[in-house]
Amino acid sequence: MLTTAEKYTLIFRCALVAGVFSFLFGTLLLVDYTARIDQDPLNAPEYLALKARLKANPRDDTVKQELRLLDLELRNEYFQRRRFNTWGTWLLVLSVAVTLACAKGAAVLRRQPPQPQPRDVPQDLEGHLQGLSRWTVAGMGGLLVLGALGLWAGGRSGDPVGIVVVDTSRDAETPAPSASVESSAAAVPRLPKPAGPPPSPKDAPVSPSPPAAPEVPQPDVEPPAAPEPSQPPAMAPQAADPTLAAKDAGPKTSPPSPAVPAADDSWRRNWPRFRGPSGTGVTAYADLPTQWDVASGERIVWKTAIPLPGNSSPIVWDKRVFVTGADEERRVVYCCDADTGSVLWEAEAPGTPDSTAAPPKVMEATGYAAPTPVTDGRRVYAIFANGDMVAVDFAGQVSWSRSFGLPKNAYGHAASLAIYGELVLVQLDQGTRQDKLSKLLALKADSGEAAWSTPREVPNSWTTPIVIEHEGRVQIITAADPWVIAYAPADGRELWRAKCLQADVGPSATFADGIVYVANEFPGMTAIRADGTGDVTDSHVLWEADVGAPDTCSPLAVDRFLLVLASFGTLTCYDANAGGEPLWEEDFDGNFSSSPASAGKFVYLFDEEGKVYVVEPAEEECKRISEAELGEACVTSPAFQAGRIYIRGHEHLFCIGSPAP
Repeated sequence: MLTTAEKYTLIFRCALVAGVFSFLFGTLLLVDYTARIDQDPLNAPEYLALKARLKANPRDDTVKQELRLLDLELRNEYFQRRRFNTWGTWLLVLSVAVTLACAKGAAVLRRQPPQPQPRDVPQDLEGHLQGLSRWTVAGMGGLLVLGALGLWAGGRSGDPVGIVVVDTSRDAETPAPSASVESSAAAVPRLPKPAGPPPSPKDAPVSPSPPAAPEVPQPDVEPPAAPEPSQPPAMAPQAADPTLAAKDAGPKTSPPSPAVPAADDSWRRNWPRFRGPSGTGVTAYADLPTQWDVASGERIVWKTAIPLPGNSSPIVWDKRVFVTGADEERRVVYCCDADTGSVLWEAEAPGTPDSTAAPPKVMEATGYAAPTPVTDGRRVYAIFANGDMVAVDFAGQVSWSRSFGLPKNAYGHAASLAIYGELVLVQLDQGTRQDKLSKLLALKADSGEAAWSTPREVPNSWTTPIVIEHEGRVQIITAADPWVIAYAPADGRELWRAKCLQADVGPSATFADGIVYVANEFPGMTAIRADGTGDVTDSHVLWEADVGAPDTCSPLAVDRFLLVLASFGTLTCYDANAGGEPLWEEDFDGNFSSSPASAGKFVYLFDEEGKVYVVEPAEEECKRISEAELGEACVTSPAFQAGRIYIRGHEHLFCIGSPAP
């Protein structure tokens, strides 16, 4: 049987060992996490060397295969380190708990019973009490004597006690000097003393405008007359042109907008969201330029410098083009004239003390303004990497703003917004599955209030939801590890889900002919019928494939083809009607982050250095139509309008096509 001293020694040593282990293991996890965040697996020297070899000889199949295998190896190593970090965190928590439990046990065993100690007692307590008693008796006697003298004096005066004697020789409003406060107030009421000196005649208001200091009461001043019903509400001074509204970082109330949503034809005619009205990168416009030259200005309608950086793509509504930009301190929505490129206004997202206290940690490839905004033809809605969201009307006034808190995202928040009717859709995937932080929200477009919010059992992702309609049922399609989930836009309830994704999911879903297509480097492409209910993993998955799977670019479904573009420049074409059979691969000399887009029979590919490839997919081959240059880096996706392409480069917003009539 162990003695108390032996138990204490054993438990104390266990606490010491667990504490040292917790410190060392926590330090190791911190170093590993820092290295993982700062190192992009695709920037490994051997990977860059293989890319350079492929660039020098794009037809070398051996180099292609080596590049694919190395890419897979690097990513597997990266995700293995992430899994190590997750399990290591739980082990660290366990070791800390053991340390605390053992330390508590050792403290209990070491505790000594209380020992009686001598108390400090006054040397002559009895004498002190006797003296205090004498002074108390003397004080009470004095009070009795004074009371008796007062009663005697009152009887000698001949006046009834409690009656106020008023000197008639004084003013009637002034009480006698001997009156008490209470009786004076009862006899002669007084006016309340003003808070400050009365206003002089020169300070009196001369117009119906509010007083300069509203906190000081002005009872004698007439309130300003209410404006006539025909007058507009008071607003801050603006330029004569409402589109040239003054900048303001704080929220403002904009003039009321019409209550009806944008008409369907206006929605289809414009480019109101990421990858166009359907969110699929397909436009009905076919008269778009395939060749241009930035250096000479050929087919360049205009190019405009955007002050703040951003990886968000442009959106277009009638004669307005919107983009966002942000850095560590500011988050701004820009509105440009679609015909001239001039910046009509810029509106800054106000932010909150919490959202602006410290900038989020993001990768350079993501930045602070990666999500593409969305518009309904009345306002433009934008969200930024720090979780701030803002709605701005078409005059540049902030209608409302709110913050979702700093997103817990490994690379930075990048999911773009979507819209359905009067609801703005926010896919806020963050943290891990165990954190249970991810959710899909629908906000009321006119106020920013939540119409509904649905939790999601997924970790952080970078995909954008799309809204589809199939067989009369409207669905919001989302993609994240491991689920593709469809929701009802009316109330956010889940319609169906399919388990087919893994790891970090960046490409957004697309839709064509009743089929939802998703793609990610792990495990590849999946085609899912959109008419299911519940878990449709085993019933509605039509086919799966893994050749040429992308890690960033979203898939493009046009005609019978499904096109996927890998970041290292391989475009793979699948026959969607033949069980996902690969038809061909085409290699391009570049790296790609911009999702492919389709106009008519042509597909546009923008690489990260600003080179543009226009191709025509066919069953047998990829026909190269033309090549062009932007003259600067580009990671965004194009916006199409009649005869024009709007694309954002690293520094400029471009309009390519025909001048305005």
